[in-house]
Amino acid sequence: MKTDPESLGRKIALFRNANLFKELSPKAHLDLAEMAARQHYEKNDIIFQAQEPCDVFTIVEKGLVRVCRYSATGKRLTYLLAGPGEPLNLIGPFTGASRDYVAESCTDTVIMSIERKAFAKFSLGHPQLIIAIIEILGQAVDSSNSRILDMQDKKVIQRLKRVLHTLSEKFGPVLNFTAMEIADLASTTTESALRVLSDLRQEGIIEKSRGQIDILKPEALIDPESEDLWI
Repeated sequence: MKTDPESLGRKIALFRNANLFKELSPKAHLDLAEMAARQHYEKNDIIFQAQEPCDVFTIVEKGLVRVCRYSATGKRLTYLLAGPGEPLNLIGPFTGASRDYVAESCTDTVIMSIERKAFAKFSLGHPQLIIAIIEILGQAVDSSNSRILDMQDKKVIQRLKRVLHTLSEKFGPVLNFTAMEIADLASTTTESALRVLSDLRQEGIIEKSRGQIDILKPEALIDPESEDLWI
């Protein structure tokens, strides 16, 4: 079977531009691209479910993916919002263990996947990739601990400002998120998030319309005592 050069080129570009793989050689990027398969998901599709065995490494090529957990009562806790070049799973490809999280497409999304054993073998042959994986996992743990402390020590407005600033740093000043999604990230209720967003709008810090938040004064969202979250 012949390989489509244009398709292969797009795959190479994805791995070359992804922070996780930036220290690898062009040959390594080519090897990854040749192992990768592309899947398309429409908005609100499930990419993987909790308790499913992990049989592939996945990375976002296009779109936005929410990686989250649901409580027994249906409450959602978002762990990661992954955009182009960001991986969805870094432990499962090495262990094959069942997933603890659900991955849902927030927009029309394209995912690249590599069979987990092939990815694990490739990673073990590239120590710099293992180091990059450990660094990302460390950031994730630190951010999770910080969010837990925020729930105990920070007021809703402080948590919500931190979330908005983190999102604006990651996605730019125009945020296509609803109040419910912002509330989820800030670990508060939708009603509380709406109230704080209304206050921020009156102060001229943001502008809000249906499903969109425009950050007008990002400096007003900065908390000198807190770093941006890893989301």
